[in-house]
Amino acid sequence: MSSLYNFVKRHRRKFVAGGVVVGGAVAAIALLDRHITKVREDERKKQLEIIRKRNHFDSTDSAVAASLKHYFAELKSRIAELHDTSQLKEALRQGPDKEEKIRLWNEMKNLCFGQAVSFIIAEAFLAVLIRVQLNILAGYLYSTATNNNEVDSRLTQKFQEAFLSLANYFVQDGFQEFTDIALLNVKSCVAFIQLQDEIGLDNVENIFSQIQDRILSDYPERNLVLNPGRFLLSSTQSIPSDMTGKERELYKEAISETLEIMESQEVLNLMTRACRRGFSLLIDKIAEPFLQEEEDLSNSDNDISSPQQSDESGTLPDVIQDFVSPCRIQIPLVKILPELSSVLDSEEGESDNSEEWLQCLLESPDLKTLGANVYESFSAVNNLNSNKKSSFSSAAWNFFQNLKLNQND
Repeated sequence: MSSLYNFVKRHRRKFVAGGVVVGGAVAAIALLDRHITKVREDERKKQLEIIRKRNHFDSTDSAVAASLKHYFAELKSRIAELHDTSQLKEALRQGPDKEEKIRLWNEMKNLCFGQAVSFIIAEAFLAVLIRVQLNILAGYLYSTATNNNEVDSRLTQKFQEAFLSLANYFVQDGFQEFTDIALLNVKSCVAFIQLQDEIGLDNVENIFSQIQDRILSDYPERNLVLNPGRFLLSSTQSIPSDMTGKERELYKEAISETLEIMESQEVLNLMTRACRRGFSLLIDKIAEPFLQEEEDLSNSDNDISSPQQSDESGTLPDVIQDFVSPCRIQIPLVKILPELSSVLDSEEGESDNSEEWLQCLLESPDLKTLGANVYESFSAVNNLNSNKKSSFSSAAWNFFQNLKLNQND
């Protein structure tokens, strides 16, 4: 026993040091295990949050699609109503004198081009507006529900309906003013083109390009993109009177941030690209007269050429060598007007001519990216403190920062 005591006494420092090392190791392992558990828990919560956010965004995207389909059809009806050519056609059937006939045809020319331009530009603007507004609202609903475990008291049904009524106002009222402005630009671009002048598809494309550039860039005070508030807000109707003070404050901020995004250079660039795509689809739609003209020319050349003629040397037959691309065909402007006039029509048994443009807007990568950026920016705001007027502004600032980062990438 004494020998064991002496052994411990002689090596007590070693035992103390060993105990410290072992104890420290045990404590370190315990701390490491706790840290790993915490990291795993945080990662699990993060993954659940990502899934929850993705599901909420997908639901918002579905709401965007449903809303756009509804308002797309309503705006299409308004376009047809404001560009109705039935009275002009009836007047032409009455056999007017030459001067009146020319006037009627010129008026129809303006309405046909105006209808096509309004259909592309106004529908694209509506698609951007709906996607921006619904993602702003969805972002804040998600943010407040996540941080406060309840929806902010100011985000009431009444507020949401008033905020989302901008699209309805544009369709019912604002579009009328846009139509007047668009027709002025149309008249200035097609005034020097006579009905009997022969033009090709490239000429038609240039006409639409000139009209688009004027509508999207000229006269900022009456420009659909540079001053959207003129077409989205009534000059006589104020904020709904049945809103509370907090709802009014939030409504003003929401409208302000919506207009700030809609007026941005990024949205202007997006609108420009979307409209170019839309006019390309439109050119494909109105190419039928040019294809018919090319077919008539080919048939005429085929009648003249001998069907037995062949070149044993291996060169192409004359009929193939004389092929003329539809892009090089020119026909009188008056032959194109029926195609422009039928842009909104659909024949029995065929899909709606406008369906392709709607699908293009719904599936546009640019518009989807815009919606994702808006949603991400506005859902990132921690709270909607009524005493902090900068809550919406900080979300808008985040939106533009995200755009810059995406552009740098």
